Amino acid sequence: RVYIVFRFSHEEQKDLIQRFLSEHPDPNNENVIGYNNKKCWPRDSRMRLMKHDVNLGRAVFWHIKNQLPRSVTTVEWENSFVSVYSKDNPNLLFNMCGFEVRILPKCRMLNEDFTHRDGVWNLQNETTK
Repeated sequence: RVYIVFRFSHEEQKDLIQRFLSEHPDPNNENVIGYNNKKCWPRDSRMRLMKHDVNLGRAVFWHIKNQLPRSVTTVEWENSFVSVYSKDNPNLLFNMCGFEVRILPKCRMLNEDFTHRDGVWNLQNETTK
């Protein structure tokens, strides 16, 4: 497995999406169809399939796929998961070592009353709180 985290400026993501859409036009907004999402989370905790974020996710996958030498390895969309953290998507979702992980920064929880339940770990140091 490979985990990659990118941080794009507004201009960088705009350029990447434009390059992706120039090679893979999407006039009917069909990129949302078939976009992998973590169904184990409640609907409000999943990635919101906003057109911009979906296009960015697909563009990043396309960019990575084109960077890897085909003689060494290939990556397939069906076996991949791309999570986009943005103004419309406050969660970063992934799975690692059998755990489904949802990272939600406290600054994005303004309207949520967060309680610790089974399966939720508080990753904050109580002594330095």
